[in-house]
Amino acid sequence: MQRASRNPSTALKKVPYFSNLSQFELDELAKSLVMRKFGANNIIFHLGDPGGLLYIISSGKVKISRSTPEGQEALLAILGPGDFFGELALLDDFPRSATAEAIEDAEMLTLHREEFLHFLEGNVVFMQQLLSTLSKRIRHLNSQISDIFFLDLPARLARNLLNLSEQHGKEVDNGVMIDISLTQTDMAEMSGATRVSINKALARFRKAGWVSTQGRHVIIHDKAGLRGLIQRSGG
Repeated sequence: MQRASRNPSTALKKVPYFSNLSQFELDELAKSLVMRKFGANNIIFHLGDPGGLLYIISSGKVKISRSTPEGQEALLAILGPGDFFGELALLDDFPRSATAEAIEDAEMLTLHREEFLHFLEGNVVFMQQLLSTLSKRIRHLNSQISDIFFLDLPARLARNLLNLSEQHGKEVDNGVMIDISLTQTDMAEMSGATRVSINKALARFRKAGWVSTQGRHVIIHDKAGLRGLIQRSGG
């Protein structure tokens, strides 16, 4: 474990909790950050583990998932540099609600709950910003739940691909490549579907000219086509 040294204030500012803090406040809070390293396929924490830390990704990518006792896995998110996770642990002392795994070598800045609560005391403006951020998170979760009930599988897959392109998109000659290794199983777990149904939906997308695949990378050629599919499905 080593003290964070790579622009920790800048990393903090990317987290919505802290985005409106002054530079002085960011610098003060950044002194509490600690750098941690994880190798590819290392578990950062399991569902049910004690909480207590916020993680801000400096490099590498992380998979957030949740499994059933029967072994079925739901892939909740794939996160990269600048993203953060584990923020609920700063607000309560409950166990982790999902499993986090490094899917490639990763470095992360971490903030302990005690340091966060100490900073929170007496900072009314920061508390208001925190409530606003939590409200946005709840709205996002409501949107995800609506997708499950009201969108068919192709539309859910289209929405997930568009979201991933916003998070991990890389401009290429003929579109936007989702710059993460993404298997059909990953897409099935994100969309609440089977691998076979994802295969069929991707074939439809390729035939329409909306996407293409190169190995485990998806390239989006026509975002408007995917958005139109979502709208026709009720999204």
